[in-house]
Amino acid sequence: MFLFTLLLNFFTIYLPLLLIGLFIPSYTKKSLFFGIAVPEDFAESDQFKKLKREYLRNHSISLTVAMGIIIAIGFNYQSIRVINAGIFILMTVFTANYLYTHLKIKKLKEAEGWLVRKKQVVMVSTNSGSSKRKIAMKYHCISAVIVIFTWILTATIYRSLPDRIPMRFDFQGEVVGYGHKSFLTVFGIPLTQLGMFTLFFYLTIVIGKSKLMINPAKPKTSEKQNIIANRRWGIFMVFTSILLNGYFLYLQLTILQVLNLTATTHIAVNILSIALPIMAVIVVALKTGQSGSRITIDSDEEENKKLIYRDEDKYWKWGMFYYNKQDPSLWIEKRFGIGWTINMGHPVGMAIGFITLVVLLYSIIITIYR
Repeated sequence: MFLFTLLLNFFTIYLPLLLIGLFIPSYTKKSLFFGIAVPEDFAESDQFKKLKREYLRNHSISLTVAMGIIIAIGFNYQSIRVINAGIFILMTVFTANYLYTHLKIKKLKEAEGWLVRKKQVVMVSTNSGSSKRKIAMKYHCISAVIVIFTWILTATIYRSLPDRIPMRFDFQGEVVGYGHKSFLTVFGIPLTQLGMFTLFFYLTIVIGKSKLMINPAKPKTSEKQNIIANRRWGIFMVFTSILLNGYFLYLQLTILQVLNLTATTHIAVNILSIALPIMAVIVVALKTGQSGSRITIDSDEEENKKLIYRDEDKYWKWGMFYYNKQDPSLWIEKRFGIGWTINMGHPVGMAIGFITLVVLLYSIIITIYR
């Protein structure tokens, strides 16, 4: 069980964290660098290249060393607790490297006065609600059918199940733990499916309605890039929802003893269920970039280098947390990385942030002390 947990954490969290930190600086918009708004021509400067090299060196060395220490201690004590706690340790190291570079750029920006000669404007897209940027929600029906089928099948078989049912399996599909039959043990996976379906459905809506970050220097090109990017991420949400709900259906069929496949098949299913979403998010991120910055648009639009998006650094704490009571938007695109974050100045956003913090602290405590 220790080796399974180690391999699972390494390939799904440890290694992706290392790689994400290495790739993100190259796939964010040129107008943003570690959460700080900068002129696009800064990306061509020696200062930029020096800071980027310094970050990549610090990130790769610190995470590799921390990873090695965690794995060594875990192996020495055969401790799953250490391997799980390593997730939060590596996330802390990851964040520390980011903040170190973020604060250096913030000081450099204040000293250099980069935006003094730039006109700061806000560009608002008139196509924020356009159907062009939305993925047809009907495709979520595939996930819905999987979830409904799982519930109906589970309810049908429930009465005929023995008092003790298999609950935990190793990577090869061998049973390593049983549980007493109850509503929660039997319907745990269907409930998880329902939660996942709701989450991915909601995230697809969020992507379609989120505020478009238009580059004033090339507004038409930027708008087209944003629209295409939103559609791609919407498709990714649908794909991931179908894949994960299908995987949980497979697990439920195994628990209900409807399926009893070979160890090789079980290993293949587990690997694919982990690898496919990771590969998909990497491909979409590399092909799309932040706000569609890596999408090539055939356009003869000339760039107006005198314009820059309004400097909103004051609303971003450490370039990660957005707090703006004047902005009615609940969801807004991240400044570092790819994806969306909440407006903590919005009442709903504040509630979501508080709940997330409580869940995170609870997860850390459970992981370390269970």
